Amino acid sequence: MASLQEQVGRRVRQLRKDQGLTQEALAAKAGLDYKHLGAIERGEKNVTMQNVERICRGLGVEPVQVFLFAASGVEAPEKINRARIQEALKRAEARVGQGVLRVLSEILRMVEGG
Repeated sequence: MASLQEQVGRRVRQLRKDQGLTQEALAAKAGLDYKHLGAIERGEKNVTMQNVERICRGLGVEPVQVFLFAASGVEAPEKINRARIQEALKRAEARVGQGVLRVLSEILRMVEGG
């Protein structure tokens, strides 16, 4: 199993690539040297909380996003898409109360960004 340092680095890389940013572009936005950012992404450097904050500001995400990597057998949040949530809602209608459906609907609204 990868170390926490490696998992955080991979997550930073994933978030950066999802936004179509190069290491140089993110490093500039975050006020970091691109070589240092690359070492963080490769899990070679232990990232400080100050640099987590800078990276997240550069990415425009909340710091918690850096720690939302896939655990064993659990998908990262980006892998949860609208179709899967809608399918889960359809299956759930027959056996759960309206309160749960409202919560799931709110999650769907959040995933869609609306």
